[in-house]
Amino acid sequence: MRGVALLGIAGLAAVMPLSDALAQPQPTQEPSSGNVAGTLSGRDRAAHLAVNGALGGFSAAMFALARGKNPWRAALKGFGGGVTMGLGKQVAGETFNGAGLLGRQLAAMGTSVVRSASEDTTVLIVPVGPMTFEIRPTAVDRVRPRVNVVATTTLLYYVVRADTRIDWGATLSSGAPVFRFPTETVSTRDGIIFGRMDFGTIVLGQKPTVLDTQRRMTLPHESIHIIQYDFLEQALSLPPERAILRKLGAGEGFLRHVDLGAISVMLAGVLQMHMDYEDRPWEREAVILTEGRKN
Repeated sequence: MRGVALLGIAGLAAVMPLSDALAQPQPTQEPSSGNVAGTLSGRDRAAHLAVNGALGGFSAAMFALARGKNPWRAALKGFGGGVTMGLGKQVAGETFNGAGLLGRQLAAMGTSVVRSASEDTTVLIVPVGPMTFEIRPTAVDRVRPRVNVVATTTLLYYVVRADTRIDWGATLSSGAPVFRFPTETVSTRDGIIFGRMDFGTIVLGQKPTVLDTQRRMTLPHESIHIIQYDFLEQALSLPPERAILRKLGAGEGFLRHVDLGAISVMLAGVLQMHMDYEDRPWEREAVILTEGRKN
């Protein structure tokens, strides 16, 4: 029971993005033109890395305690992994082509360190769309392709919708599936927005013009949510989910290659019901990294 409680605390500490709760709202007025990315000071960037390091260290320590391992050693490794993840988010928040892809893979290295800090073996995580490749250097099957049921179902949902189309350029640049609606905005329970992240899939409105600065920052904004979602899944949600499935009798073949992603769905409902948009720390992080700190 103690272990379950600790895992729950770690999960709630992450408060990461989920479903259409992760949306960028339409501004009430048009911002001035120009590149708004990269406006953070060096001090703000260092503070952001420290916060992500603390998140990684805390999460790794909680899992180490639940597994009967040394929490301090795990916390130290987790801090380094969290800093690397934060650096990946900062890269993803930029506007150059491939920023999201590069940032996601860099952050995945950090997430790998956080997760491995409390495990018996090193696991390198390489996310590719709704799939993840787990590289275990000491295992017999060193590379394990894994399919996330929730993420794959979400992707297929947008594939079959008649009013969405995949944007291959944005998909390659962000490192995650990107679909566009024929309208400039997307409607969700949070109101009219420019884009959202649904369980590993980014959904946007029409392509923005060169002068439309705010909408051009939507893809970097949602790319940061992709990284947050990766951390929530790989470092926090999936390890206990796999343990539960193993207790319920799921076969090893299934557990090696399939993840349900159900815990993330449950967390999505809880967080959406109890947190207003302005109170969501993952939204604040994405806004700060793409638009700068507002005075």
